[in-house]
Amino acid sequence: MDDYQYDCPSADIDTLAHVICDLFPEQTRFAERKDEEGRTILSIHYIAMRFGPTARRITIDVHFTPEALGRYRALPPRLHARSYAVLRAYVEATLGSLEKMHAEGQSVPREMEIKMGDDFA
Repeated sequence: MDDYQYDCPSADIDTLAHVICDLFPEQTRFAERKDEEGRTILSIHYIAMRFGPTARRITIDVHFTPEALGRYRALPPRLHARSYAVLRAYVEATLGSLEKMHAEGQSVPREMEIKMGDDFA
C-alpha cells in the first residue's frame, strides 16, 4: 500500500510525483492542476512537523514551463533520469531553505513555488 495520495491524471506527472515522494512525510498529497494560463503545476500538500511546536500545512507548487514540459514529454523514457534528478534537486533545495529559515528563527511560509524551466528538460 502506498502511504501517499496521487491525484495526477497525466501519467508523466504522476511519475514525477513518485520520483520525489520519498522526500515528504506519509500522507502527502500530490495533485496535478493547471494555472490560469493552462500551464501544468504539480502541487504538493503536506504536514510539516518540524517547523515549530504544532503541525503546519505547507503547499509547494512546482510550475513547469510549457517548453520544458514539452521537451520532457518528447524524450524517450530512458532519457528521463536527468529531469528526475533536476526535479529532486530543486525540491530538496526548497525543503532545505525551509529548514534553514526555521533554524534562523524566521517564519516558514505556508506556500512555496518552484519554477521548472530549461534546467528540467
